[in-house]
Amino acid sequence: MKKFILLFAFSLILFSCKKDYLVPENEVPQWLKAKINQDEQIIKDSPKFMYTYGAWLRYNWQNEYYFEYHNPLSSSSPLAISFNGDTLHIIANDINTDYCKEKCCKQYVWKAPKYDEFDGI
Repeated sequence: MKKFILLFAFSLILFSCKKDYLVPENEVPQWLKAKINQDEQIIKDSPKFMYTYGAWLRYNWQNEYYFEYHNPLSSSSPLAISFNGDTLHIIANDINTDYCKEKCCKQYVWKAPKYDEFDGI
């Protein structure tokens, strides 16, 4: 029984250290992993800061993944950033762009702790 408890505790620690991405980790670019780590540190240091309400989303457009940071408390419009880290020089939610009209397959990559409170607004 002690071995079981010890094994369970070790497994719990091991799994709790894993990053909680909502897509497979190999589908998250390094630049975004670094940004998410930075955001999580800001949230840890200042849990009432607006980063607590943000999320990274992934879309598919022209057979490539693009990532957008959404935060309902921010006055900034999201930018579309490619897997390679290149920013499209458009506003991601401008309905007059091909990107906005054609992007599909919305998936969450990461959500801050309080994002769900505003999701869908």
